[in-house]
Amino acid sequence: MPPVQRTLDYPAVCVEPTWLEWRGLMSCVEIFGFVLNETLCRTSRKRKHDPVMFSRISDALQAAADVVAPPCPRVEDLRYHWTQLSIICQRCQHNEGQTPAIEETHVPRHLTQMLKMLVAEEREQRVGGPLSPCMEYLVQEKVLATLASHARADRPLGIRQHAYVFLVGVLNHLHHSHLHHGPVHKPLQVMVKASCEMRASPYEHEEMEFLSTLCEKIRQDSSIILLYIQPIAITGGVPSGFTPDDSFPPTPTHEVANGTSVDEQNSSAGQKSQPKFPLVDALLNMCHSADSRISSMAHDCLVSVASIRQGHSSSTIARHTLLPHYLASRLVTASDAIPKETEPALIEDIPLTERSKGEALEGSDSEEEDDIGEFPGRREVIAFLNWLTFCDKFVGACDGTLGSSICSTIREVFLEGVLRGMLNNEDEDTISLYLAITAKIITSVSSPLLVNSTISWLSEDSEELEGEECAMRHHLMKLCQQPPHHLQIQALRLLQVMIEKPGSMAVQSLVLNYVMTRGYHDSSAAEHQQSSWSDEEDERYKHREGETSPGSVPISRTLAPTNINKIVKRFLMVVPEELRSTNKDDFESYMADAERQYRDVCRSCVSFGWPREAVTPECPSDSSSTASRESRPEAEGSNFYEGPLLRMLMDFLEHLPDQDYDINLQVTSLVATLALLPHPHLHEYLLNPTVTLSEGVRTPCTVLSSVVSKIHQPIVEREDYVDHLKVTRYQLLGTMEEFDFERDDDDRKFEALIVIEEFTKELASIAYAKYRTECHG
Repeated sequence: MPPVQRTLDYPAVCVEPTWLEWRGLMSCVEIFGFVLNETLCRTSRKRKHDPVMFSRISDALQAAADVVAPPCPRVEDLRYHWTQLSIICQRCQHNEGQTPAIEETHVPRHLTQMLKMLVAEEREQRVGGPLSPCMEYLVQEKVLATLASHARADRPLGIRQHAYVFLVGVLNHLHHSHLHHGPVHKPLQVMVKASCEMRASPYEHEEMEFLSTLCEKIRQDSSIILLYIQPIAITGGVPSGFTPDDSFPPTPTHEVANGTSVDEQNSSAGQKSQPKFPLVDALLNMCHSADSRISSMAHDCLVSVASIRQGHSSSTIARHTLLPHYLASRLVTASDAIPKETEPALIEDIPLTERSKGEALEGSDSEEEDDIGEFPGRREVIAFLNWLTFCDKFVGACDGTLGSSICSTIREVFLEGVLRGMLNNEDEDTISLYLAITAKIITSVSSPLLVNSTISWLSEDSEELEGEECAMRHHLMKLCQQPPHHLQIQALRLLQVMIEKPGSMAVQSLVLNYVMTRGYHDSSAAEHQQSSWSDEEDERYKHREGETSPGSVPISRTLAPTNINKIVKRFLMVVPEELRSTNKDDFESYMADAERQYRDVCRSCVSFGWPREAVTPECPSDSSSTASRESRPEAEGSNFYEGPLLRMLMDFLEHLPDQDYDINLQVTSLVATLALLPHPHLHEYLLNPTVTLSEGVRTPCTVLSSVVSKIHQPIVEREDYVDHLKVTRYQLLGTMEEFDFERDDDDRKFEALIVIEEFTKELASIAYAKYRTECHG
């Protein structure tokens, strides 16, 4: 570079100008070019001139400025701005009076210029390559650490906000591989901790943007998450790996929201070796924001962090953060907000559309909202279901350790703490409301852990509860069997929802643990019968197991018996011809629905690994024998105990003539749901009337035949019973256009007969649909 001849007030000597002198000269030229460019632009707007021409003039002036005074390296410019910023911050720290606000200093301008230089240089670097010179300077001089110290102390007042903005810009343009450097990730940890210190912080928008950007970097490289789990040193409260000597300059004591300093908190936490996860704590802090956008972003970031399966991150979140308790407590709060006057019958039909989710989150009242489906408590129910759906999404995204912790906390805090009390309430309206809410909970969740945690709470028979408390299954069965009948219907409906839920373990605990012993079957009387899959053929089946070709599924002799026509006929003959309300043979009308429903059920049960044949076990398993003894009443002429659910359903079928029509419909619907399941023992018990039964065993076919026998004589004794049957059928299934006939309101025998007539057709169609599906696919 040629020397510059100084004139004017300087002696005529040749001196080598410094970079700052060159920089001042260049700045003057730049200012002149800027003013000229603005003037030309204003002129171009007034007259019809080509703006490209003025742009070329401006570029020429800039090129001339670069020739006269070449631009200094970015790293020198960065050093200048950082030096000026440091001087300002040092003055503010040593100023005993009132420190100036950030707007009264040039700190924002210096940070903006530094960020521009870093971004421009990083764009020129190869992706994933070495650190750029400017970034290298930040690392070597511990610029980020010093900036984090000033931001944590927030001196000058407001610098924390601009520090967050600066760090977001750095993170957005810095490759995630560089975040493993200590001088980079340690200052970020300090800023994460600063986000934990105060709720409703004046900088929460910038804090959330910083946390969101950091979570995105962690998502790109999951190993980064381990850098934000901080074990506490046993000898003190300072996190290991965070020694001030090699990481940060001395930091002024910062007062937190509760008035205690960080140093005091660290000293009180001494002698503990529990890990901490400040990133999760900071996100939980953001979840409490009054701004729904910030809380929504925090929730999304929590899901992103929890879904990372790296090292011991999940176990740390589960055991050493308040995340599980936060999810459960928010569920309790949303549940408590539901008004007691909410109509239970309307809860089942609430659709969780995108519109309803937006209404629940924002709580806005739209004038364009139509009133169809609107009822008191609708918004509160939607808000509860949306939070439940978020918990379900959370459990589904994280691994088993964290998911199990969340489910157990929800069970303890919400199911046991709130739902049990509501279902045990003395007020019938409260019980009715929370039976509907419980059913909606089961239909809304989909993650296997949360589904089975909820259903096991309802269906398990726990022996640990003492005193007035009992397992929820006993209370649920009690609600099914005791008036009022609208609670009976809701409790039966809840049981059906539990059975129908894909992946549910309710069937195993309520039914299969009892029928898998095959105690209903009398093997001694079946030695000379070929009507069912008997013990005589057990050994043949066991020997044939290894003869099937790989990948093929043998046809089940239990689900597709050779005597299927005899089975169908037995069901259809339960109601004799003289008691039938119609001469039409509409058995086929049930077939299409039965085949479709059976295929759907098979798809949902494919992962259960159920056996293909109903084979008598050589030695009953401990679980089966234990289940058969649980809560078992005294044997009534039979060594087989069908379990509490099947026993209750058989009791309901026996009392069809004494019950309301809607209860009978719900009972038969629940039995049909069980009959559709592709489990061989359950199928044989419910759908094979030809199997030889042990003494005293009740099946649907035997119970329904017994009921028809009891009501046969009282019905035929009425002279008008044929017309009465037709009228009852039209009242229940059709219209009264063809008949003008009054029937007794208190006579339920005819209603029960119509129910049995249609129900036996349904059971026959299910048996035949299973046969056709197994044989023909």
